[in-house]
Amino acid sequence: MQQTAVFVIVAAAGLYAAWKLMPRALRARLAQVIVGFARRRGRLSDDAAAVLAQRLTAGGCGSCDSCGTCAKAPGVAPDASVLRFVPDESQPERRTRQ
Repeated sequence: MQQTAVFVIVAAAGLYAAWKLMPRALRARLAQVIVGFARRRGRLSDDAAAVLAQRLTAGGCGSCDSCGTCAKAPGVAPDASVLRFVPDESQPERRTRQ
C-alpha cells in the first residue's frame, strides 16, 4: 500500500514539474487537447472549458527563451522590490592579516 502511495505522489510531482517547465506553446496545445477531450465526453460546458484552458496555460513559464513573454521591454525601470548590495564606502578598508 505504501509503495502505491509513493508511486502516485512521485508520478504526480513529475507530471506537475514537466507541465510547469515545458514551453508555453506546447503547454497551450496540450491544454486544448485536454479541454477538448473533456468537452467531447460531456464533462465541461463551453464556458467552463474556456476558463479551464485559460487556467492551464497561465503562468509559470519554463524560461524566457521559450516564448519571450517574460522579457521586459527595453527602457523599463527595474522593480523597486529588488534588493541590491551597495558597499559602504564611508568605512575604511579593514585588513585582517598582512
